[in-house]
Amino acid sequence: MSRHTLEPVVLKHSYAVKGRKDYVGDVYSGKVFVRKVKDGKVLDKSIHSYRMWFNFLKLSLELEEQSTVLVTRNSVRRESLGGHTETGRVTHKVKVDRSKYTDWDVDEILDINFDNWWKEHEHLFLDQVGKVLKPNDVVSSNPDVFTYEIDKRRRLSDVIKDLRSHYEENKIERVSREKYPIEGKVRPIVLQNRFNALVLKLEDNLSNEEILTHKDNYIRATDTRTAKGRHSGTDGRVIFELIGGSQKNWGAKQILLSVCDGYFVKHPTKTYL
Repeated sequence: MSRHTLEPVVLKHSYAVKGRKDYVGDVYSGKVFVRKVKDGKVLDKSIHSYRMWFNFLKLSLELEEQSTVLVTRNSVRRESLGGHTETGRVTHKVKVDRSKYTDWDVDEILDINFDNWWKEHEHLFLDQVGKVLKPNDVVSSNPDVFTYEIDKRRRLSDVIKDLRSHYEENKIERVSREKYPIEGKVRPIVLQNRFNALVLKLEDNLSNEEILTHKDNYIRATDTRTAKGRHSGTDGRVIFELIGGSQKNWGAKQILLSVCDGYFVKHPTKTYL
């Protein structure tokens, strides 16, 4: 049985994603990670970030169906002069806060793939790019936008300086999305590695070494430690970091519980450890 849950689980809707590329100088150099503008709208993050959010939510829903209790920290024995103490095991029952996903059609997610779900829900994550107002256009009263007039005779570099000065003088700060924001820098391949490691350990069919060296490249290389042939002797530690994480670097179990609470990637206050 997996050490990561109190009782064994059977996954029918969630599965590890096969990797495509292995270690390269910059794994995010491809055009696939570029955010594309469509009809004046753009995603705040690459589509792969939202795909991973969806995958973690689907896994959460599947675990919730089985009343899964996730172990985020095992008890550790600590020796002292007076004997020893046990730190105690930390567990969390997987339960999705559906109030955080009112527009997601959560009840359909277990039986639909991301691509089909995305067709009907992409609009939830789109932001408007800058646009040129026409003479008869009405200035927007939307508090999330502001209108700025530019003299086309000025150099672009000077216009950029003007905009920066305007932001500083008026103390304009970036407005976070009210619904479904992804805060901070997201590395989709790292998220996929974490997701895959958790799914494969929950299935409990492969050893740590088999997971890291599998022909389907479940753990894609993002640095020299996870590059093929460079993690010899540290298989358990690499998998632990991917799944268990820490206060600073979150693992897959922390991300999953954060998703249950409606946040991706990190809950603003909880660590679940």
